[in-house]
Amino acid sequence: MAVDERTQAAPANVAIIVLNWNGWRDTVECLASLNEVEYPNLRVIVVDNGSADDSVERISNWCESSGVPCRVSDAPPAGSAGPWPPATVTERGIAHLLLIALRENAGFCAGNNIGMREAFATGADFALILNNDTVVTPFFLTPMVEAASRQEHVGLAGGVICYAEPQDTIWFAGVSVDRFLEFHLRLTGQRVQEAGLAGVMRTDAVTGCMMLVPRWTYEGLGGFDEHFFIWSEDWEYSLRVRASGYKLVVATESRIYHKVGHSLGVMKPLSYYYGTRNRLILKRMYLPWHLRTSFLTWFLISRAARYAQFALLGRWDLIDAGCAAIRDYFRGRTGKWRRHCN
Repeated sequence: MAVDERTQAAPANVAIIVLNWNGWRDTVECLASLNEVEYPNLRVIVVDNGSADDSVERISNWCESSGVPCRVSDAPPAGSAGPWPPATVTERGIAHLLLIALRENAGFCAGNNIGMREAFATGADFALILNNDTVVTPFFLTPMVEAASRQEHVGLAGGVICYAEPQDTIWFAGVSVDRFLEFHLRLTGQRVQEAGLAGVMRTDAVTGCMMLVPRWTYEGLGGFDEHFFIWSEDWEYSLRVRASGYKLVVATESRIYHKVGHSLGVMKPLSYYYGTRNRLILKRMYLPWHLRTSFLTWFLISRAARYAQFALLGRWDLIDAGCAAIRDYFRGRTGKWRRHCN
């Protein structure tokens, strides 16, 4: 009698990477939801990005009180944490957590790159980048892993991300990219039951809020471009993966909830600076000169109107951040903003 090889294959080895920066409350809530996930021997790497609060202690205490095996380390060389536990340890919840405590804020890109290096050096088939301000559902992981494993030439996979409030409303279910490399979220604001989601859908980009990175993608293309520090790095990575001939997909049966804006905030100077500067850097990297010139002309004219609106609202902090971003773009400055203290 023939045996279906798929039923005999061991589940893919997945390491989930959660970045924390002065946000232990969100991180602990995210970890608590991961501890309910149905997936064999779930491995989690938390990278604390130089938090100024007591995040490392708080996360360690949560592990102890929840019975999650935890090891705390400084940023280790890849693989120094040793091999993962055997795959038979558990079928549900977090089997092992590695907490890497960085001495300073390395940024979203570098922090997640440290996590990915550790994940793949210790045998992971997939690394899942997951925002700490998310709450997952128990069966969110398997649909993404299956979408990336069973379809050919998948370079990145994502799932459906709903707002934390209201939970029936979509924030991310795929992206379309126009000729000027502007990224437009699909189905945002629609209710899940009315969106007609089914199966696995193609997308032009996958958000770094939840991004499944296969080993073959990482080995061929590396991780995030650290020039971005934070913001737009997921769009750049998506463009790079697509340019290498891979396809990007969204597994619609995968579902999580996102507290949008908890990491840097919505319309705050830090997020506005990085969003503005990195948007321009992305155009410089990928747009041909004639389209880039057209975009820059429109962009600079439109900023005058935007900053006039900010002035009427008394948001001089945003005007200052936006001007600094444009100035740094033309000066070729990348990485961490000089005013980003931690």
